[in-house]
Amino acid sequence: MSGFLSRYRNVTILSTLVVVSFFLFYLSARKENHMTPMQKGAVAIMAPFQKALTAVVDWAAGGWNDYIYLVGVKKENIELKERINHLEMENARLNENLGQYARIERLLGANQEQTGPVEVARVVARDTSGLVRLVTLDKGSSHGLALSMPVVTHRGLVGRIIQTTASVSKVLLITDVRSAVDGLAQMSRDGLVASGANSHDLVVRYLRADAKVSEGDQVVSSGLGGVYPKGLLIGSLYDIHREKEELFVTARISPHADLERLEEVLVLKGFTPPTADGKDSK
Repeated sequence: MSGFLSRYRNVTILSTLVVVSFFLFYLSARKENHMTPMQKGAVAIMAPFQKALTAVVDWAAGGWNDYIYLVGVKKENIELKERINHLEMENARLNENLGQYARIERLLGANQEQTGPVEVARVVARDTSGLVRLVTLDKGSSHGLALSMPVVTHRGLVGRIIQTTASVSKVLLITDVRSAVDGLAQMSRDGLVASGANSHDLVVRYLRADAKVSEGDQVVSSGLGGVYPKGLLIGSLYDIHREKEELFVTARISPHADLERLEEVLVLKGFTPPTADGKDSK
């Protein structure tokens, strides 16, 4: 027992002094005006220890409160991050919907110059082999779509339908090597053929050497042959070359419709070219 007291003597003395000081403060709080000189001296001696103890208690209490606060803040931050992620996803979805509505509005606005019914369709697949230039639409014969119907966007000609099922249709783009559009240089009215080459642009064929055309002139469909209606914008002329003693100009056409990023298109249901036997494709 004596060994224990000698070992923890300082702690025991400090604890005793703390207890005595609190007791004296209690008495002073009750009889502040009746403290003896001895009590006042004890209070004065214990004041630094009491301040230190109060500081330790306040620090411990503050640390605990800060810990509880930080736990709450962490939980709140996690909830806020989840909410922000949800709102960002919702915002992205709404922006995508707004973009789609805007594109469809432009499509329908561009169609005001066309006559007859149209069908808005969405591109759901595209050929990525590089051997052909095809896209698949989410509309088919059950929506009134048929073979050879022209497909456009608000910027210009896209192609024509070459295959349909009840629910989908395949469109041959004007850049496909099997495609050829009879066209006109819009300003000079010189005739030409815009041929696909399985690339991003078109090759100009049969444009006379004396044609009054220049870089940037727009080319539209001529309506000849009945494959496409007249006046559909195809693209702009560029890379024009005239060679001596050549009958035709060599040039290329940059399509106005962004055929690499098609999302929504218009099918001109009111225009159905005749079949090979001269009858309407309907």
